[in-house]
Amino acid sequence: MTGERAMEGGTQRMRILGLATAALALAALLAAPATALADNAMRFDGTWAVRTSAETGTCGKNYDFKLNVKGGKVTYAGYWPVNAAGGINKVGIVKMTLSHNGGKVVATGLAEGDQASGDWSSPDPNCSGSWFAKRA
Repeated sequence: MTGERAMEGGTQRMRILGLATAALALAALLAAPATALADNAMRFDGTWAVRTSAETGTCGKNYDFKLNVKGGKVTYAGYWPVNAAGGINKVGIVKMTLSHNGGKVVATGLAEGDQASGDWSSPDPNCSGSWFAKRA
């Protein structure tokens, strides 16, 4: 019986060791995506140079300006009193609003790597267009 107990004890230790190893592996797998998501949220951080193109309506002027992104949140990086809200999510979807002197522009798009592009629209004056940005 002593041999059987030793064998059972060894088998039990192997099971415990196996469960501990599996638990550590699972913990590592769960921690990796959390770190990756945190990195993803910040992968678009920095200053971006933006160029707009007016395509419809009464907005006949194109603009060049800069935006800052920190933790996915967008702020205006220029000298005019412009309020920027919104941002870029972890997969690169851009949704933001820019307002200045009562005018409002809503922009949507997609960021990939060091470039982003999309569309914008303004209800007053009624116009719309596209935009392109690259990391400055």
